Amino acid sequence: MKALLNRMMIVLLVVCTLSSCDEEDYDLNPEIVEMGNLVFPESNATIVLDVENDDRISFSWTPAKAADGGALSYRILFDEKDGDFSEPLFAATSDNGGSASSYTASAARLNVMAAQAGIAQLETGEIIWTVEVLSSYNRLRFDTQASVQLSRPEGLAIFPEYMYIYGSATESENIENAIAFKEISSELPYQNIQPGVFESITKLRPGEFHIANNNSLNAEGLSYYYINEEGKIRGGDQASSFDLEEGVYRVRMNLSQSTISFTPISNVQLYIIANQVVKANLNYIGNHTFEADDAYFEFLTPGAPEAPSWLGWEEERYRFSFTLGENQTSYIGSFHNPDMNGSLVAGLDAYNARPNGGEPAYYHNVYFLGPDAEYWQGAWKFADRFNGQAFTVRIVFDPKAEHYYHEFELN
Repeated sequence: MKALLNRMMIVLLVVCTLSSCDEEDYDLNPEIVEMGNLVFPESNATIVLDVENDDRISFSWTPAKAADGGALSYRILFDEKDGDFSEPLFAATSDNGGSASSYTASAARLNVMAAQAGIAQLETGEIIWTVEVLSSYNRLRFDTQASVQLSRPEGLAIFPEYMYIYGSATESENIENAIAFKEISSELPYQNIQPGVFESITKLRPGEFHIANNNSLNAEGLSYYYINEEGKIRGGDQASSFDLEEGVYRVRMNLSQSTISFTPISNVQLYIIANQVVKANLNYIGNHTFEADDAYFEFLTPGAPEAPSWLGWEEERYRFSFTLGENQTSYIGSFHNPDMNGSLVAGLDAYNARPNGGEPAYYHNVYFLGPDAEYWQGAWKFADRFNGQAFTVRIVFDPKAEHYYHEFELN
């Protein structure tokens, strides 16, 4: 009996030892054991910012290392020359979603940082940069920092809250009721909108217009602008001409590059995704709004006349299509991924139920999905009360709203 117990203890000891060895073999250790070094630009290098030609500048560093050899991610930090990076001027993940040991900055982005650091137009000044490396539970800053000299061009880098146009070519003849433009930024993953791009969806006709940074004649710092013969935005209180056809346009003023573009928007339609059937043609009614007051839709059910043959459930998902420019079909949709179980917009949670009162306030936000949106991407669901009822639908591109949005109401 004693011999049997001894043998059992030996076997148990061996098993425990092997188990301990296995745990040690497969134990991951993401501790950061080696930091990288800043490589380019060399410290105190001078970068002449060519914003109008959209120059790109690459910042690079050598990779850091984790104890287990696992992947690390990076953030680049910029600050004014006497800063300590505790409240940086700007911070961003590195290229390739944070995995690359480099960050590509636009001249427009650097120009904004330079202005925030107190560097005036046509002057050269210093900012500093460093890198932060992140593992699964560690966040460490590189031991070194580098300085870079930025030479600013003429033009704006700190932008007003809104820009405005008014005149015979626009929906308003006077500055007090001028058409507003808001600064837009990247929201969807594929977007790469640079600082200083102001947008408005509005109707234009041949005529003249003025550009201003405020809609009050008594505003402090009121400034006027115009479009010169080269198509560049320049400071000055003189009229600009609009000589394209009358219509609704997506107008974008790029204050960083001093350019303006006019792209027609037409054929805005509400359609059902499952069968691609249009249920409303929206017309522009002014004040950044498209509307249809004769919409009607019965939810699709298996075997119904409009239902596709593969349908095995009640279906009510929709989005919008429109023509951008001469003939490019593009889409307006929600923040949802194709399965409606994830959000394509950071900070928003998916909501894939019918919006019968429990939906978040941002549920009806609209986003430009581009011409290559996936078949089910950006879907919404109808609320039950609109099934088989006549209704009015609107898309409102109000620059002063919290976000572009759409809405329904029963007729």
